[in-house]
Amino acid sequence: MEEQNQQFNDNDIANQVAVHSETQRNNLVAQQTNQMQYQMEEAEKNLADSQLDCERILFELYHSLKQDVLRPNPNKDGVLDWFEINDPKKRVFTDEGIDEIMQVMKTYINKETLLSNFDDKKINERMLDFCLAFNGKFMLKYEVIFNTPTLEECKAVLVNMIDEKVKKIKMTSEILNENCDEIEVRKKVILELKPRMEYELSKIKDEKRKVNLRAWEMVFTMLKHLIESTHHRAWKGEERGSLRRHFNISEVIGGGNQTVQQKKKWGIW
Repeated sequence: MEEQNQQFNDNDIANQVAVHSETQRNNLVAQQTNQMQYQMEEAEKNLADSQLDCERILFELYHSLKQDVLRPNPNKDGVLDWFEINDPKKRVFTDEGIDEIMQVMKTYINKETLLSNFDDKKINERMLDFCLAFNGKFMLKYEVIFNTPTLEECKAVLVNMIDEKVKKIKMTSEILNENCDEIEVRKKVILELKPRMEYELSKIKDEKRKVNLRAWEMVFTMLKHLIESTHHRAWKGEERGSLRRHFNISEVIGGGNQTVQQKKKWGIW
């Protein structure tokens, strides 16, 4: 009788150990499944954030409008960084002009646009509206948008022009083997220029403005292409459909893993 009871106790202990081991395995499987599911969800989130991220485009556009230079950083091996232009006077746009351009571009280059659904007709309509409104607005405000040299900067340019003219006269005299008093030559050049001094200063200012206006054509083309590319990513909901397809594939993979774990749990394999 005692041997029979001992046998029953041994069987109970073995069953309890088996149940405990099975429980531990199930808990481990559930933990691994949850961890895999979490990793897949994080990967999906990161992919969606990366695919819909427009900050990098706007960041590079901002530096391009400021005419900053992208070159290797001497303190970081193999890294390209933005560096300010050496002479800020060469900038085409004022800070206010850059801010206004960026405000407009942010209303077009964003995740809402990417997740929209446009056909070819709608894209063409929106691009036409943008081109007319944007170009018209900035042409009317060119004095605020475009960088204009100050009177002191125009004076420096005029002084350089006088210096260049004096050098040419002096060089010509040397070639002809004639005497040339540089001080007298400079006085003569300035006297000749005196009646139209104000005209020359205004002309220098206008020429600088014309140079900036000529640069606007290329800048406007670049901005138009950026917005057009953003709209084409939303052609017939392609960007939204791409994300949805990826999520569906991830769900199938995740569901397949859960099915395998479920089969193991019930002892099919």
